[in-house]
Amino acid sequence: MTGWRVGYGGGPRELIAAIAVVQSQSTTNPCSVSQAAAIAALSGPQDILAERRSAFQRRRDLVVDALNAIDGVSCRRPEGAFYVFASCAGLIGRRTQEGTEIDSDRTFCRYLLERHDVAVVPGSCFGLAPFFRLSYATSEQNLREAIRRITNACKELS
Repeated sequence: MTGWRVGYGGGPRELIAAIAVVQSQSTTNPCSVSQAAAIAALSGPQDILAERRSAFQRRRDLVVDALNAIDGVSCRRPEGAFYVFASCAGLIGRRTQEGTEIDSDRTFCRYLLERHDVAVVPGSCFGLAPFFRLSYATSEQNLREAIRRITNACKELS
């Protein structure tokens, strides 16, 4: 249901009550199309879920293992979602071949995009600097290429 902006929560009554207070002031109800899609997703066939879960787990592990192999980058293995937040703290202070200092996650992400055609999101957009967010909701082939480019980009830094 990625992109449909439909979700639900479960947990202790006190936590859900607190979440309801925050949500009531920041969002409204999902549109009727999203509601119908959510009903279909929850009540329809569930056999594809094991296959999808396995595919996403393989992609997650591929990305996390590859990022952790890059000098200056570290990444915790997420337990959910379809993206990782990787730390680029070990790259802060390094310089590009053109002499630009990597002074923040934003600078690092801009470098990846402009010089290596890899789109990632600065963690500072989520209040999490110096990290970057990388989605693994794509093919393993695309992920391998992205990781290859990120690895090469980091190797170029001095």
